[in-house]
Amino acid sequence: MKHAHGRFLVASLIAASAAFAVPFGQTALAATQNATNQTVMEVASTQDPADFIRALGDEAITELAGKQIDDSNREERFVKLMDKYFEMDQVARFVLGRYWRSLSDQELTEFADLLRKYLALNYANKFKDFDGEKFVVGDSTQNNKDTFVNSQVVRPDGPPVKIVWRLREFDGNLRIIDVSIEGISMGITQRDEFASVIQNNGGKVQALIDILKQKTDTN
Repeated sequence: MKHAHGRFLVASLIAASAAFAVPFGQTALAATQNATNQTVMEVASTQDPADFIRALGDEAITELAGKQIDDSNREERFVKLMDKYFEMDQVARFVLGRYWRSLSDQELTEFADLLRKYLALNYANKFKDFDGEKFVVGDSTQNNKDTFVNSQVVRPDGPPVKIVWRLREFDGNLRIIDVSIEGISMGITQRDEFASVIQNNGGKVQALIDILKQKTDTN
């Protein structure tokens, strides 16, 4: 592992990286240990993948950490970080599973925007408090068109949390398309949650969109 870069609360790092593990009523369904090999997120890299993840960590701390930032401002900054480091259109398609094909381009864009707001609402404020943890970026491996960057959150009072970032190149730029925490893909976990909501509402994606609007207070 390379040198530590930044300090995170475990929950805070998960908030920044696992933008998909948001319980939607019931406990999120856990993916299997091989979930990392099934994720669908993409990154374009003209830069070193490990440096890309370090940059995310540094910027997350600079932009989100601290009690002096008001909640709405922190949420706006969180959304900007997702847009900068994640391929959100791809994320939106993946978490919708097969249902994304039933949406028009406009509806998919609307869903991706709601997803950003929903994740920011649930996770941005976790950055208010951080202390003692260290974010350590390790080596990276290539598997076909994706790069997997290993990292750990080293805690002062418990075992380290292993996090693997899945990156793919888009137009020469790296973007995150999935994050696995202790072998569980956050993209797959959120996809299972959303699929359950859609299935329980007659297979209608609009029902999920309406729920997200309610939760994010979006008209």
